Amino acid sequence: MVRLVQVSASYQPAATTASVAATGCVLDNISFHIEKGESVAIIGANGAGKTSLFLALAGILPLTHGAIFIDGIALSKRAIKSIRRKIGFVFQNPDDQLFMSRVYDDILFGLLNMGISEEDAQSRAQEALAKLGVGHLAGRSPFRLSGGEKRLCALAATLVMEPEIVFFDEPTAFLDPKSQRMASAVIQALPLTKLIATHDLAFARTLCDRALILRSGSLVADGDPATLFDDAENMSRWGL
Repeated sequence: MVRLVQVSASYQPAATTASVAATGCVLDNISFHIEKGESVAIIGANGAGKTSLFLALAGILPLTHGAIFIDGIALSKRAIKSIRRKIGFVFQNPDDQLFMSRVYDDILFGLLNMGISEEDAQSRAQEALAKLGVGHLAGRSPFRLSGGEKRLCALAATLVMEPEIVFFDEPTAFLDPKSQRMASAVIQALPLTKLIATHDLAFARTLCDRALILRSGSLVADGDPATLFDDAENMSRWGL
């Protein structure tokens, strides 16, 4: 479903491989394969490369080396539109995702821009909001919602596009305990391939079958979350 082969990336301008490695490599020779339906935690200290990895997977951060395959399709300029229809991205801060005057308009936005008819878009929007239990918020301004409500509305805006893979960037950040439990239950129930960048190890243990640990842009461990997280010596070495 998701396959990376020796992927490296940098925010620096295009340069030789040697100079990129020396000056600004944010992903360094990463390879892994995620099967359909897996829930995988992406773990790492601040600056380890978690968000950069998501940006590369979405085709936003260009690669300096290697290849990415989504559902067997190589990520490229030619394939980017079809690949982006397969993926959804839930940002760490919902305020970066919700920008219309009403929640309902945010849910409709992506569908209408894809050319979906207004009737079908409204039906899908209502279904997505109802599925996440936030239909009563449809007419509200997203800027007047609680953190948990915003997070669920942002998720609805993603799920309405019917992605096959969803990237979650710190989905429990800034939430109170009740909202964390609510978000966790919703995410756990989703029958999708999920990549979840998080600092919350307890959350990762509960929701994820597998953890990938990044350190300074490199993949340093891949395995069962409980086994990895219980290794105190390695956790300390990885800066966690």
